[in-house]
Amino acid sequence: MLRPARMKKIQVLALEDYRYEVVKGLQELGTVHLTDYSEQLSEPALGELLRPHTVSASIRKITTQNIAVNRLLDLFERYDPEPKQGFIKYLFAPSPPKRLETKEIYGNELIEAVDRGIDKIERETKGAVEALERIEEEMSQLKKVRGLLELVLPLEVNLEDIGDSEFLSVLLGIAAKEEIDSITERLDEATDGSFYVGTLEVPGNRLITLIICLKEQQSLVLTSLRRLNWERIELDGQHGRPQEAIESVDHRLEAETEERARHEAVIVGIAREWRDELQKYREFLSAERQREESQNKFASMEHVVVITGWIPEERFVQAEREIQEVTDGACVVEASDPGQGDDVPVLLKNPRFFRSFELLTRLYGLPAYNGVDPTIFIVPGFLLFFSIMLTDALYGAIALALGFLLIRGGGRYNQGIRDGGVILFSAGAATIIIGALSGGWFGSFGLKLPILEAMMVFDPMAQVTAFLVIALGVGLIHVNSGVVINVVDNLKRGELWSALTGNLWFLFAQPAIVLYLFDCKAAGLVFIVISLALLLMGHKAMAMFQITGFMGDILSYARLMALGLCTTGIAMTVNVLAGMLYALGTIGVLFAVAVFLIGHLFNFVINAMGSFVHGLRLHYVEFFTKFYRSGGAEFTPLTRNYEVAKIT
Repeated sequence: MLRPARMKKIQVLALEDYRYEVVKGLQELGTVHLTDYSEQLSEPALGELLRPHTVSASIRKITTQNIAVNRLLDLFERYDPEPKQGFIKYLFAPSPPKRLETKEIYGNELIEAVDRGIDKIERETKGAVEALERIEEEMSQLKKVRGLLELVLPLEVNLEDIGDSEFLSVLLGIAAKEEIDSITERLDEATDGSFYVGTLEVPGNRLITLIICLKEQQSLVLTSLRRLNWERIELDGQHGRPQEAIESVDHRLEAETEERARHEAVIVGIAREWRDELQKYREFLSAERQREESQNKFASMEHVVVITGWIPEERFVQAEREIQEVTDGACVVEASDPGQGDDVPVLLKNPRFFRSFELLTRLYGLPAYNGVDPTIFIVPGFLLFFSIMLTDALYGAIALALGFLLIRGGGRYNQGIRDGGVILFSAGAATIIIGALSGGWFGSFGLKLPILEAMMVFDPMAQVTAFLVIALGVGLIHVNSGVVINVVDNLKRGELWSALTGNLWFLFAQPAIVLYLFDCKAAGLVFIVISLALLLMGHKAMAMFQITGFMGDILSYARLMALGLCTTGIAMTVNVLAGMLYALGTIGVLFAVAVFLIGHLFNFVINAMGSFVHGLRLHYVEFFTKFYRSGGAEFTPLTRNYEVAKIT
């Protein structure tokens, strides 16, 4: 809390024979962030003693298997899709995630089992897949032919007559209506007048054309017509009149559909037998690949492998015990404190409630390892700012209800949804309190009840100046908090000069102004001298920009008043409009209810989003800049994440 978890640098020397067992043990612990030892091999002493660990030959095999498993699962999903949840259901009422109890397999046993499974499934599905590919291609062609037949349906011609005879060629085609004169001219030029053309108008300002020419002139005719965007309709193999041909095509499509269903049923049966197994294999392969790839970060010498990484201080003893156990004591495990210049990964460590607000910290960026974790400080400020800007108790109740539904819905299975639910629930609860004190109950709608009116201690619409003063006062306290945190942090790290020459001048400037206002000019002058001295020592030529910067920061908190008035003003406007409609009679009542509900829902959504964004902005821009040092790399331990497989 207040700082990231303390880390230890862990180094393991183990016999090569135990390498895999060590990696698997660390993965199951999920507490060690591995580092690449090759970066240290540039040092001459280490470079002579150690060498990078050999890249595992299993990685390529595992990758190939993973591709095959995904391909088969995609095949199963195509013909036997699993039920999908809508977005709203996923958030508020999700079905329990699929979990399959199983024994974990790994190493050579896993690779051999996956190979056997893939081979068996491919043999069983090969015939059906090939047949389905053929059927899909044939049905596509049949549908294309049917479309062409529908175009020429009005023609009372025998389709067997379309094509070449001993002396003549009969051609069908389609062209734009305005092109018919050009087509006739081209045919006349190409055939010396020895042709016939018949037309039939179809939708889309197009013409079906029936052209008869000498067989020996066909090539020249086709070349001439293509230049006019005339498209040939080819119906080779069709018999009878167009309607008869369509019936024949429909019969063939029906037969192909039945055959497709039979082959699909084969794949569906295989999918229901093997899908669960393949999903487990996919997760096991992912964990196996992670184990193998992690070894690329190791170093080795003779029969010894060297592993380095970072581990939370309180987890070192457990990790040491695990490594000793899996190697039968044939190892050396050491821990040391971070050194100067070490790139230490950051693991945030906060109490359970505050842990959900780490989401807001991550949106900005993780703190440096030796910096301040701002999560604890975000919570009170964010909740206060959000509630002042939304400033309506019933809007707060909506936010609270939504947050509760997220926690009890998707939050049961998804940590991100749970964190969002906790933030929304907390912000809603704070808004109910601020809204009740400021008389916000769907604007002034709820004040018709005496009990609600009695709770009101401040009217933001009537006391605008006071509201502005409160907003700026809150901003002053918030900015001062950031300055104090920075001073305390610098003192704890022994950086006295940084503490003095940072923003400490601002803390002395404020009592100087107060003392002058209360006619204590001598004391005020002392504080002014101290403030100016600290300001000039720390910022020199940029001192004036520091003063104007702090003034801008404080004034920026006026947005608390602006958004608070905006929410209340829109809510009151909705109430007035609804009241005007209500006075119109029965029909007016219906419209009044619609305007009331839709208007307040719109106001809630728009201003809740604004309160969230501006609440974060006041932290990220006005507050964090006073003390926060970001840029930390996230702690990512070697671990396994099984979403489907439940290891028994």
